[in-house]
Amino acid sequence: MPKLFSSNEKKFLKLVDKPEKELSRFICEHWRDLFPQYTFVASEFPLKGNVRSKGSGGRIDLLAYNPVSKKFVVFELKKEDDRNITEQAADYRDYVQENFADIYLHVTQKYEVHLPKFTEVNQNTVEIVLLAKRFSSTQIERVKKIKDGHVTLIKYYWFENDLIFIDYVNNDPDDVKIETTNTKKIREITNIIAQDPELIDIDRYFGLSAVGREMFLSFYNFLKTKGQVSVEVQQSKIRVICNGKNFSVIKQGGQGTRKAVLQINTNINIEKLDSNVQRDDRFRGEGKKMKGSLGTERYELFFRNESEVQSFCTFIQDYLAASDGKSTLIT
Repeated sequence: MPKLFSSNEKKFLKLVDKPEKELSRFICEHWRDLFPQYTFVASEFPLKGNVRSKGSGGRIDLLAYNPVSKKFVVFELKKEDDRNITEQAADYRDYVQENFADIYLHVTQKYEVHLPKFTEVNQNTVEIVLLAKRFSSTQIERVKKIKDGHVTLIKYYWFENDLIFIDYVNNDPDDVKIETTNTKKIREITNIIAQDPELIDIDRYFGLSAVGREMFLSFYNFLKTKGQVSVEVQQSKIRVICNGKNFSVIKQGGQGTRKAVLQINTNINIEKLDSNVQRDDRFRGEGKKMKGSLGTERYELFFRNESEVQSFCTFIQDYLAASDGKSTLIT
């Protein structure tokens, strides 16, 4: 039996008995704190017609909606252990499934609860949450055998001063969050391990500039079809070498008059490049220093989109074809 010690009162607090209505009232008043994962619909939700397997009517102690699974959630509360609690909740589940249209209209019109469109709500099954002071080992084992996990068992203990201790027997939402977070971290780590080390540095260089990264990779993958490619990621640029020829790649912010996302510097003569790609010649004359400070290459190309990068790759392809069939990049 759990014990709860109060440091303020310097004593163990006593367990108290409360009727099911008191438990229901307490849960409704503190719903957002106790069950933030669910949307509250109503307490004592009325059901018409035959509900139980014995043919009697009834009410759902608490009805809620799960916005993640898009299913209705039936809460059944018990003051003491009830050997029929699982059967009773299953009857309610079957009833909701068989009378789904009426339930949906009742929830949205009478209780004015905002739900997705009728066709978007899951009609195939209903989640069940059972709250009781204790569960038998048979009930727990039976629930564990349910593969889709749509039944949740919660034990509760009510202490004096209106303090309630709840214990998820299964489907603890905090465990799900931890598992999801860990799974995501493991996936990210696996992806990093599986990556080419050069690509990891490239990702870091481009940061949030996903468009610039994709445009660079398009250029990078093209060069790999033409020979051995090495990449050196520096703080201000990426130095690319293909068959002994250098390129300097600089990320741009897509702002200013050029609106460029990516800049590539090259020594290949681009005077015959038939494209709308913006360009600049850094040459100032013999014996004079090149304009600019990024890279040693003569020509600067400013790319705004993937299409312009492809046109530059096509130009290089044609340039190579016109160079006596040589497979190397030449200036």
